[in-house]
Amino acid sequence: MIGNGKQKGSTSASGQQSWRALAGAPKSTRVKSPQARKRRQNQLFKLFAIFFVSMMLIGCVVWGVIAFKNRKEPIQITTPSKPVEKVLFDTNGVLPSSWLGTVIELRRDTTMMEIDIYKMKQQLEAHGQVVSASVQREFPNALKIEIKEEEPVMRMRVVGRDGKPELRIVSREGTIYQGVGYPQATLSQLPYLVPYRHPEGGFKPLLGIDKVAELLEVARRTQPKFYRTWQLVSLEHYSGDPELPGEVIEVRSPMVPRLIFGFNTSFEQQLDRLSVILKYVQSRGNPAIKRIDLSLPGSAAVQFVSGRISTF
Repeated sequence: MIGNGKQKGSTSASGQQSWRALAGAPKSTRVKSPQARKRRQNQLFKLFAIFFVSMMLIGCVVWGVIAFKNRKEPIQITTPSKPVEKVLFDTNGVLPSSWLGTVIELRRDTTMMEIDIYKMKQQLEAHGQVVSASVQREFPNALKIEIKEEEPVMRMRVVGRDGKPELRIVSREGTIYQGVGYPQATLSQLPYLVPYRHPEGGFKPLLGIDKVAELLEVARRTQPKFYRTWQLVSLEHYSGDPELPGEVIEVRSPMVPRLIFGFNTSFEQQLDRLSVILKYVQSRGNPAIKRIDLSLPGSAAVQFVSGRISTF
């Protein structure tokens, strides 16, 4: 018998002799199921799509830069503008549409967007007869111009550059301008003005003309026949401040050579008193009157050519 019983079944191998040790460590294996393969394909597709979009964006930017540097024609930002084909002109006064050509320049090929409407407005308002002007584009091809004119109340003669007398119009605001478009019938109804001469010389600016215009308007409304005989308004004693003592407006006409209005009472009351005086004089055979002073507080003084003076 070879050996003893204690060594029965033994071998010459040493160390741990288990089944797990003999089989070795477990190896990691990739799951090869259809679901796993599909997930991997989706991930690859997403990465490819991101890469493709990035390359497209980079390509567009590069192309835009190159095209901008190499462009030969300017980029059109606004839409093409049509030429002005008609001018819509409107005014509250007498200026004719032909007057526009003497103030503004408008070429036949001028487009709507080439017009500087603000500059054109300033050019129109620089004219003495214009109080305000409105200039608007009426697309597609019209220009709308609206004018507000001065209101004429009197006329005056001035010495022109050539030494000859020239006619000027005086507005309610005291503006002196060369009237354009007024009919002769309108001008003939305006009395002439002798302006106030300032101590330092000269006539402008004319102040307080709104009070003169008020007197003329009341006379035109209440005594139209007598008003039509008013030939001249003298402001020799009216500086434009009705609050100053001694300030009067003098009117001259064939019926009454000198007619004095003051500011102590309303023009309506003074004209009412004048109407009473004229009726009284007419009832006495119309003796020639030299002067009627309505500026006295509460009364009026009438000086006749004969030298007699009556108080009313």
